[in-house]
Amino acid sequence: MINMKDIEIRYGDFIAIHNLNLKIKAGEFFTFLGPSGCGKTTTLRALAGFNPPSKGTITINDRDITYVPVEDRKLGMVFQSYALFPTMTVFDNIAFGLRVDKESDSYIQARVNELAKLVNLSDDQLLKNVSELSGGQQQRVAIARALAKKPDIVLFDEPLSNLDAKLRKQLREELKRIQRETGMTAVYVTHDQEEALVLSDHIAVFNDGYVAQVGTPNEIYDHSADEFVCTFIGEANKVGPELINYLNSKSDYKINPNNNNYIRQEKIKTWILPDDNESIPVQGTVIHKEFYGLQSVYDYDIFGSKLRSNEKEDGNKVMEVGEEVTLYIDPHHILSYEVK
Repeated sequence: MINMKDIEIRYGDFIAIHNLNLKIKAGEFFTFLGPSGCGKTTTLRALAGFNPPSKGTITINDRDITYVPVEDRKLGMVFQSYALFPTMTVFDNIAFGLRVDKESDSYIQARVNELAKLVNLSDDQLLKNVSELSGGQQQRVAIARALAKKPDIVLFDEPLSNLDAKLRKQLREELKRIQRETGMTAVYVTHDQEEALVLSDHIAVFNDGYVAQVGTPNEIYDHSADEFVCTFIGEANKVGPELINYLNSKSDYKINPNNNNYIRQEKIKTWILPDDNESIPVQGTVIHKEFYGLQSVYDYDIFGSKLRSNEKEDGNKVMEVGEEVTLYIDPHHILSYEVK
């Protein structure tokens, strides 16, 4: 559906995006993920038409839109700042684009009511001024307005970043539901790894103007293409050469101890299944623990490596600082990268 080919975006002598190639399928939730300044919002704005690329082409359904004006791209957009009209009611904000298109009053009424139901806005809220709403409610208005003209594609520029953690979680669940129910193609920008993993069908991880990896959330997390992706996504322990040499001595699966080697926190176990023939027992010492309610996080000293693991609080014995423990590591879970 969307094809961004050989895209370069330049500001004077500075190249913000280098030779970007992305394909986004119809009906999927596709996320641009990366730290601040990596180029993800710049790429979204090129897709929207706000900053055309200096090289390359952007097509939607084989239609070249590289230099098509913003208003002619037939895209919806939800901004980080909401960009609502503060002196208008919620109803009038949602209806604005429909009125510009001179739709009938009856169609506008029906469409706004349909969208209000979709995003869980009440009839009373439709009559209020947007300034009377909470941040989460205003974001619902912004989503409804972006959907009003039934665009095939909706762009989201960090739409939940101004909300508190609990409301962000609630709204991201709503957003995924809306995307599934409408069948729209969503292109979403965020720096929040958890948000990207939960929402996305595919993720493009940006780093310093390049796309480091494109894949499903599982591929990005479990098979990170390079060291940047590995350390940016989730929590990863760096494993020292002493532990790698020990694992190599106990397994036919060999890892280069001179590489930069990592293992995810949850891959370090205090138990194994009866048929697990790959995990290797290693001795460690608890050096720190943090209690989070549903789980505790433990730090261990293992062959001079400080490794961290998550343990579910299920009523079993709690490990104490200074305690010697047996941990289990499957060498196949080590993510290994050549030193650059």
